[in-house]
Amino acid sequence: MLAEMTVKTVAIFRNLPAGALAELARGSMILDCADRTMIFQKGDAADHVYAVVGGPGRVRIGSGDDSGKNLMVEVVGVGELFGELGILNHGVRTADALTEGPLRLLRVSAPVFMQVLHTAPGLGAALAQALAARLRRTYSLLEDATFESVEQRLARQILYLGDKHGRLVPGGVRLNGRYRQGDLADLLGVTTRSVITVLNGWRQIGIVEYDTSSGHITVLDRAKLLVAARRRFA
Repeated sequence: MLAEMTVKTVAIFRNLPAGALAELARGSMILDCADRTMIFQKGDAADHVYAVVGGPGRVRIGSGDDSGKNLMVEVVGVGELFGELGILNHGVRTADALTEGPLRLLRVSAPVFMQVLHTAPGLGAALAQALAARLRRTYSLLEDATFESVEQRLARQILYLGDKHGRLVPGGVRLNGRYRQGDLADLLGVTTRSVITVLNGWRQIGIVEYDTSSGHITVLDRAKLLVAARRRFA
């Protein structure tokens, strides 16, 4: 019963018919995860699809190498699906999925997910839209990494995260969760020092407030941040 109620909270499942929702619920399990729980790792068999359905935490999608260098590809919050790519192409995981903060997940078995995908056209349409949006974002990130400055790229990431996972607080919009300077560097694939330089400059002119101890970022002046995101450098 809990799984059936929870399935309806996932954006991509929301408009499916009752029969499809019930089938997804029968093939699902609720997982309560602590901070720093590894959901899956790059190279693992893709046997489940996951969705974040509760809790203050998030899921970090990315990968690292033996030298300690990390890349954060995406941040997944409540109502969002992840882990579907390996299911769709019958492959293995192409990235790690790690929880940051406590959260609740819905885990759907791959056979059930694929069965509903084949029998409920609405899921296919919603999934295509989600994947198209992700592909567009991936292309944008690649383009930015090739042509734009660290300041412009960081501004665009913070605007994206604020729109996606932000909440209104006195004075501005705070990004949900903690974003350490290393996390922001991982999002851009740059050094932590580069991120610190940009953040310090923004703090001095009142664009953002950044609490280094808590990792909380608050956008104080969205208009100026938009200018930074659009600025071109010779």
